[in-house]
Formats: sequence, structure tokens, C-alpha cells
Amino acid sequence: MPQKLSHLLSDSETVRGFWNPLGLWNLYFIGKFLLASVGYLNLDPVYNALLLAFLLVPTRVRWMNKCRHAAAFVAAVALAYHESWLPGIDSITSNAANIAGFSTEFILELAWDFLNFKMIGWGLLLILAYILVKDWIRLSVFTVGYFLVFVMQPIVSDFFHEAAVEPVQSTGNTGMSTAKTTRAGTTDNDKLKQWLAAFNEYEKSRSAKLPAGISSKDTPFDIVFMNVCSLSNDDLEAVNLLSHPVFEQFDIKFDHFNSASSYSGPASLRLLNAACGQPTHDDLYSNRRPECEIMNRLGQLGFKQRLFMDHNGQYDNYLSTLRNKAGLTAAVESTRPYPVRYIGFDDEPIADTLAVLRHWRQAVRRDKSTKRSVTLFNFIALHDGNRLPRQSRPVEFKPRAQHFLDSLQTFMKELDRSGRKVMLIVVPEHGAALRGDRVQTARLRDIPSFHITEVPVMVKFFGLNKLTDNTVHINGNSSYLALSDLIGRVIESNFFSNPSGTMPIPELVNGLPETNYLSENAQSIVMRYQGVDYIRTNDGKWKVYPK
Repeated sequence: MPQKLSHLLSDSETVRGFWNPLGLWNLYFIGKFLLASVGYLNLDPVYNALLLAFLLVPTRVRWMNKCRHAAAFVAAVALAYHESWLPGIDSITSNAANIAGFSTEFILELAWDFLNFKMIGWGLLLILAYILVKDWIRLSVFTVGYFLVFVMQPIVSDFFHEAAVEPVQSTGNTGMSTAKTTRAGTTDNDKLKQWLAAFNEYEKSRSAKLPAGISSKDTPFDIVFMNVCSLSNDDLEAVNLLSHPVFEQFDIKFDHFNSASSYSGPASLRLLNAACGQPTHDDLYSNRRPECEIMNRLGQLGFKQRLFMDHNGQYDNYLSTLRNKAGLTAAVESTRPYPVRYIGFDDEPIADTLAVLRHWRQAVRRDKSTKRSVTLFNFIALHDGNRLPRQSRPVEFKPRAQHFLDSLQTFMKELDRSGRKVMLIVVPEHGAALRGDRVQTARLRDIPSFHITEVPVMVKFFGLNKLTDNTVHINGNSSYLALSDLIGRVIESNFFSNPSGTMPIPELVNGLPETNYLSENAQSIVMRYQGVDYIRTNDGKWKVYPK
């Protein structure tokens, strides 16, 4: 080695003139590498490369160096937020009015949920490790080397060889046929975009088979939709309530029913538009489609609309949205004050579930002029943040769920003893997100993952003899169209005219329409493509949903 070059490399000050060590910034990048490796972040190679280069540019002017670190800090925070699964700014601003209605206690509870103490512990260990090795190992060399080899190299390789590489063709049920997957967990955006467009187009063509009319000889009965906020299969499993005895009393259980939304408003709109295939989120809030409105379609067949709720329906303009976007015409039949069971997260009184259900029984019994009715119940007793009156801390989910299921069981026993002919359909809006994942923390529902939107949908026929010894399970992927089709079959077959039903339950549910799993909110879409779950947020790119 020439003597002059050897002298330069041995001079630490000279080396610093050509190489600006990252110092504490090593913690930032190494931490992000670790988070990305387990799916908590989606590293953006280009922006990280720019930030890394900006920090490595040498400078000997102290004030310029301080300004650089200040600017880098702002950029680093913004970049980490951009790469995370946290709700976007547009999601927060669009829900600003609703967030303003949260009580202080509820906001503090949500903020506490964002603290991942296990991750904080690992972060402290990372800081300790940095302190111990920083004087022994050139961490900046390691950080830059890892970034170039494991982050940038596959991206550069794909860029230069994309034209020469054919998409991977799958021979098995891996969910990746005709789609190419990279290390970053992304997949062929064009293929998934085409599949989504085909799904939406197909769903527009679907409709339930409802009869054109009802004969005067047909046996009258009531239809009840029990729309329940915050109750998913995953929630029931999390609190060990899947074995509650009320579930054994239903005649039909949809094991894989997708409510397609993780928020109440759009979920209820989807239920009220159940006579057609699954609409997009934007279509829910565009022009009304009378041919899809299940309660109005039933109204044309002589079913009187009724509406009962355990709340006033004002939060997030819930009730007015159902009227304006789905044609709901029934007045809220809360003509008397109910006993208050909870106080909501927005300080609204929430009525006792059983009191509301019993009020319905009294109302339909007194209405001698109505032979048929279709009722929408909406319950928010299980919504996050509800507390007992005169108490500040929210009640845990399990005791509230236990009370709700107990109330439902009592109501079903009373209804069974009454002998009234009723088709009860329990169809939750979405889950409570009790268990978070790598995408979002517990209790957050901004991204409609399937553990939030797969809900327990059940059907029970009252006023008939015992129809089945065991609940009939529907194992296919289902959604609201299957419910409308089932109602159509019950009416068409005059099911209640025979004390044992006009056909066996397995025959009644045979061949109900299935719907591919796709859930959607305003800012994100989650869909299952050939057995693999994918997510698309506002950046427009599809990514494999981290498990």
C-alpha cells in the first residue's frame, strides 16, 4: 500500500472527513431492520437509502451538523410512521368529529393499548447492547452493509432483471399462482388488482332469490335481524365463550361469515343491502339501490318494518345514514325509558339488552293488525369503552359478553314458550378486536382484518317443533347474500306452514351462495386470494398480510 494512502487511512480525523459514522442513528436503523423482519414495519428502501446517505455525508461545520440531525430526526419519525401499520393521517382527520366525542377515560385506555411492553423491553436490550459494543465494533459499517446486501440488493436485482424473470407458477394450493412474491412480502400488484376488479364486477351481477309475492294461504311469521356491535369468532375464543349454551340452541350456524367491514355504519349498511352481492365501500355511500334493500323488499311482501335499539343512534350519524343510504323507514320504537345498563364511550346511556328484547315481544303481541313483520335490532352493549353508571373505568369485554349472551338465551326461552312463529337471525356488525396482531394493536379496527370481520351468524326458527338434534353448520365462505337467499327460501317454501318445517334444515340451506373473503374500510382493503391474505392501504400497493 502506498505510504501516503496508508498514512491517510491511519489518521482518524482524515477518515472522518470521508466517512461520517452514524452513531446513535445505528439504533434507529437496526431497530427498523428487526421490526421489519417480524412484520411490524414495511421498509421503504428508497427513502431509507436517502436518509442513510444524508446522515453519512461528511461535514466539519458544527452548526450544519446540528441542523442536519434535526432535519433527519423529523424525516426519520415521518418515515417510520409511513412504514408502520398505524392509521394514516387521512383516517384520523376523517374521523376527527367522532374522536372528539370520546370520553377522556376512553382515550386514555386506547393510548395505553398502544404501549407494547414486550417491544419496549426488547428496545431497552437493544440500547444496552449498543452501549456495550459500540467501542468494539464499527456498527456503522454493519448497518450500511446490511442495508446494501439485504435491503437494497433484491430491489436492485428485481429492477434489472424484471423483464427476464417469469412469474412463479404454483402447482399447489398456495394461493400464489400467477403471482410473484418478493422478499419484502409484496406481490404482483397487477394480478391482485385484476382479481379485485373481477370480484367487484361479479358481485354487482348477483342478487338474492326473493319471491315476487305471498299467497294469502301462506303462514305469517316475523323476521328479526339482531345486529350486534363488537362480537367476532375471535373475540369469543379470546374470552372462552365459544361454549356458551346459547349457541347450541340455534338451528343454523354460519362458521365462516364475513361482515366485510370493521365499523358499525358500513356493516349495517351492508346488512340492509343484503339482497344483492357485496358492494364496494364507496358504493355503499353513493346512490341507493332499492332492489338491494332487504327490509324494503320484505316490506313489499307485506312485512311491517320495526326498529329497536339500545342507544339513540346519533353517534357518527348512524341512524340518519341508514335512512339516507339504505332506505330504512321504521321509527325507533323506544316509547318508554329503558333501564340503563351501561354508559357508552361517548357518555351516552345504553339500555339493558333484555329490556329492549322484551319490549319488542310486547309490541308485536299488541299489534293485532300486523300479521308479518321484519325487525332490525341494533345493540352496542359490547362496544369498547362502555362502563357501568357512576363508574369511570370501562367494564371488561368478557362480563359484558357473558351478560349479553345470557340475555339472549333468556329471550329465546321466553320466545320459545310463547309459540310465536319467528325467524331470528343474529348477525354481528364486526368484532371488538380484543387480540391485536402485527398490523394493528388490540381494540383498533382501522384495518378490517378477518379476525375482526369473521363473525358468528346464527339462525333460529321459533313456533315449530324441534327441527334438528344438532346445529347445522355452513362451512363455506358466506356473507349477507346468503342470508337474503335463505329468507327467500323460507318464504317460497312456506316453511312455517308445517309444524316440523316444510323441508329438513340441511335441504333448506343446501347450495346457499358463497362469497370470497374481502373486507373493506375507507382507507384499506383486506382480501383472500388463493388461500393467502393480502392488504392494500392508501399507497395502492398490495402486501401479504403478516401472520
